Amino acid sequence: MTTPSEVRVWDPLIRVFHWATVTLCLLNFFILEEGSKPHKYAGYAVGILLIIRLLWGIVGPHYARFGQWWPTPARIRYYLRQLAQGRHPYYLGHNPVGALMIWLLLLSLVGTVVTGWLTTWDAFWGEDWLEELHEVVANTLMAAVGVHAAVVILTDRLTRSDLVRAMVLGNTRVPADAKVEVPRSELPGRPRPRFFAAMARDTGKMHRHAPVLTITTAPRYLLLPVTSP
Repeated sequence: MTTPSEVRVWDPLIRVFHWATVTLCLLNFFILEEGSKPHKYAGYAVGILLIIRLLWGIVGPHYARFGQWWPTPARIRYYLRQLAQGRHPYYLGHNPVGALMIWLLLLSLVGTVVTGWLTTWDAFWGEDWLEELHEVVANTLMAAVGVHAAVVILTDRLTRSDLVRAMVLGNTRVPADAKVEVPRSELPGRPRPRFFAAMARDTGKMHRHAPVLTITTAPRYLLLPVTSP
């Protein structure tokens, strides 16, 4: 009986950012009193985490980088075509539609933090429109979090992606029969923009410790069956 191969996907900083942000947002939304000092401090902490995450998306490891899972129109079209044909593509990082959700969550976090911070300014003191905007953005964030959690559970069931476990432990267990979707830009020897040069080095490091990937053909993407080393 074949067993799944494990691949390191999420580094410790990504996992700490994820769960710390979830905890702080839940505290601010459901427990801490709006406008209280603990509520404000939690918001400032989220702001600091966001700055670190955005920088890490540029200089961090392979799967942490925005370029690795950037939801380009071509990637989104390919993914949606696969779904329309009853297939469920397997991605080690974020799939293209999941990447759109991640950006919605990040932008909603930024909007919530910035509008909350502005309410502390003397220039905006007592402005009802700003407080209402802060509430709308925060509600949008929590709605997106709910959708994100539901889709993660559904995707786990459909593709055996091990998403929740990977965000806790960092490793994802790739089923022996899985075909991993890899953008052509990540192929060895293919020219890359300078922005992705360091990412290419990270890819090489990752593959030295990852299962062997056997290349088959597919439009725009390559389906890479994972085999045990």
